[in-house]
Amino acid sequence: MEEDQELERKAIEELLKEAKRGKTRAETMGPMGWMKCPLAGTNKRFLINTIKNTLPSHKEQDHEQKEDNKESVKSQTQKEGNPKKHRTHPYKHSVQARSRARHSPPTKRSSQEKSHRRSNKR
Repeated sequence: MEEDQELERKAIEELLKEAKRGKTRAETMGPMGWMKCPLAGTNKRFLINTIKNTLPSHKEQDHEQKEDNKESVKSQTQKEGNPKKHRTHPYKHSVQARSRARHSPPTKRSSQEKSHRRSNKR
C-alpha cells in the first residue's frame, strides 16, 4: 500500500514538472515550440566512416611496428654475415629461368617483303 501511494505521488510530481516545462515553452516559443526541428538529421554513417578513415587505425600502427621490427632484424642478420637468399614465388618464373629459355629473336622484315607476303595470301 505504501509503495502504491509513493508511486502515485512520484507520478503526480512528474506530471506537474512536465506541465511547468510546457508552460515555459508556450510562453517563450508559442505553438512552434512543439514542432519538430526542420533540419535534417545528421548522416552518422558518413561521419563515422570519415573519422575512421582520417584517424590512423590500430592495424596500420601494428603493421608499421612489425615492419620496423623486421627492418631491425634484417640489419642485425646482415651485420652477422648470414644473408638469406631471396625466395621467389613458386609459380612465377625467375630471371634466371627466363634467361635459360632462349627464344630466337623475331626477324625483321623490310616493307617490300611484307607487301609481297600479303599479295601471296590473297
